[in-house]
Amino acid sequence: MAQKFLYTFVAMGIFAGNLIAQTVNVDDAIAIALTHSPDINISKSDLEAAKARESFQTGDYLPQINASVIAGKSNLKVGDYNLDGSGLMGKISASQLIYDFGKTGGKMDASKQERLSYEANLKQTIAQKILEVKTNYYNVLKAKSIIDVNKKDVELQKEQLRRSKRYFETGIKTIIDVTDAQVRLTQAKLNLNNSTYDLKLQKAIFEQSLGYLPEDGTYDFKYQTTDWLQEDFKDALPKVSSDVASYIKFAYEHRHELAQARFLSKSASAKVRSYQGEYLPSLYLAGDYAKFSTDENDPLLHQGSQWQAGAVLNWNLYAGNKTNASVAAAKQEKLKTESQIAKLKLQIKREVVQAYLGVKRTNDAIILSESVARASLQKFNQAQKRYEHGLSDYIELQDARQGYIQSLNNLVRAYYDYFIALAQLDYATGK
Repeated sequence: MAQKFLYTFVAMGIFAGNLIAQTVNVDDAIAIALTHSPDINISKSDLEAAKARESFQTGDYLPQINASVIAGKSNLKVGDYNLDGSGLMGKISASQLIYDFGKTGGKMDASKQERLSYEANLKQTIAQKILEVKTNYYNVLKAKSIIDVNKKDVELQKEQLRRSKRYFETGIKTIIDVTDAQVRLTQAKLNLNNSTYDLKLQKAIFEQSLGYLPEDGTYDFKYQTTDWLQEDFKDALPKVSSDVASYIKFAYEHRHELAQARFLSKSASAKVRSYQGEYLPSLYLAGDYAKFSTDENDPLLHQGSQWQAGAVLNWNLYAGNKTNASVAAAKQEKLKTESQIAKLKLQIKREVVQAYLGVKRTNDAIILSESVARASLQKFNQAQKRYEHGLSDYIELQDARQGYIQSLNNLVRAYYDYFIALAQLDYATGK
């Protein structure tokens, strides 16, 4: 979790204009996405709007001051006097809420909880973006590794074609072996060509998740060709140390969607309190001061002033069932948020279990795929020797080669799927 917030608050300025042009690793990619992603910027805008609404509600607790000026005709009747004329009057009024039985406090608390829910939503958007970037990044590396495997297949097919031509020219093998080798080589080239297009697609998906094209596309990924059967890469794989129950408990405490739902539930409760306060009066301190002048010649009426101050009690005794309807709707919204929390907890539990099993499954797949790949290589080498000594036919050799290449593809996919599964587990648990 600390790493995620480090990405959020530190990485914002690192890559805005200083991206390494040559290579991008997964941490670089996350930092770029957190800086440029439209999804995150949209969530930030939603949060700022929620802060503004909270500030708006806070204003109801502060004094309200109004000023007005009136100019025009006037009529003043005092005793036997009935005077018409033109005049000017200025007025200043002020009021301060003293107590309103939770109407304003409920609105403020509801706005605060909504603002907290948008903060949780921003963190959730960041978590989703990190998962998206990691997944797309490893899919790119997977595509690059599959290209390497397909290149190996092309080289094997080229060697087999050369061998078949040599055997045919010496009369050891028939022309059918040469023809089949040509077909197999063409198919291998087709597979390689398709894999290069897939890499371009995966790269485009990756760049979309960043929301930005690093260095106008003149960048590369931190990638190193791996000899999958020579390096013991399994020992360097990150391991899962906790059991699934611990992960579920951690997720209930740290998943941002759940925090967001809880804040919305508290907001709904505050709205219920606010609407229930409409049944009761509101107490204010209020006062105003007015000064006027006219064009009358009578010095007693030419100008004057007036002020008043006191406590004001406002009580809306009947609002046409609006209050009843508002309270009922707010209570239903509260019940809805409680149901959503229960539903979300079940969803989070399922996601954690699914992600945890995904890590275990892909880890087992790596171990088994490596064993199959090693055995397939041995089988292919043996099939080559048997073919060279005339102990097996061409079909057996090509089946062994195809099994070897397919096993390498399976190993590559399992390896990068393992890192994607780890990213999904981190996301599911709220790390």
